[in-house]
Amino acid sequence: MWLLLLKFLTAHFLGDFVFQTRKMVQNKKKPVYFLAHIAIHAFLLCVFLFNDNMWWAIIFVVLFHALFDWLKLKLTKKIKIPVLFLVDQLLHILTITTVLIVFSTLRISFDFINQPEFWLILIAIVLVTQVTAVFIRILLSPYQNHKKITPLNDTDQKVLFNAGKYIGILERLFIFGFVVANFWEGIGFLLAAKSIFRFGDLNNAKERHLTEYVLIGTFLSFGSAIVVGLIFNHVIKNLL
Repeated sequence: MWLLLLKFLTAHFLGDFVFQTRKMVQNKKKPVYFLAHIAIHAFLLCVFLFNDNMWWAIIFVVLFHALFDWLKLKLTKKIKIPVLFLVDQLLHILTITTVLIVFSTLRISFDFINQPEFWLILIAIVLVTQVTAVFIRILLSPYQNHKKITPLNDTDQKVLFNAGKYIGILERLFIFGFVVANFWEGIGFLLAAKSIFRFGDLNNAKERHLTEYVLIGTFLSFGSAIVVGLIFNHVIKNLL
């Protein structure tokens, strides 16, 4: 405990008083200098505590350090600098001590990173969220500029920025989860719910081409998530 405290304090004092130049202090309101200061603290902590399995403690200390420094910048004109400096340093030291007390008894292991299941889940999530989105966009690209397909919403309606993208990501994550959990009924409920919400827009648009375009995108989205889920289940059951 004491050795860890000394390592944290050494990293803190080096980061705040040795490696923080006067130029960094004067320009700390600029994001580049502020982030550079925080990065130095993070780097020093990682170097000093590399073999101590205290990564979560490092993350919390760095985040709180950034928070306190940001608050210090906001309060510079309201509180006298000497008082602000002393309070800031006291908060940093109290944070380090508190985090150490908590995490010295709650050691969090990162051994799960070496498990193939972790990487399989990570790959599946990337495939379902990002890779599939690009795949669908490429397949639908010949139809996006079709002269008979007009935007679903006119200029008078307010549309959430990138809402369709995130709706697609969420629906594929839900479908992937349903397949992994063998809850196929959930996919039916999701498809029905989407159909109900989409029906009004498509009905107002009164364009068959647009309806077909949306249906193709929906089936591609649902189908790709189902395929990824089935492959995931197969690998988990038969290969790992």
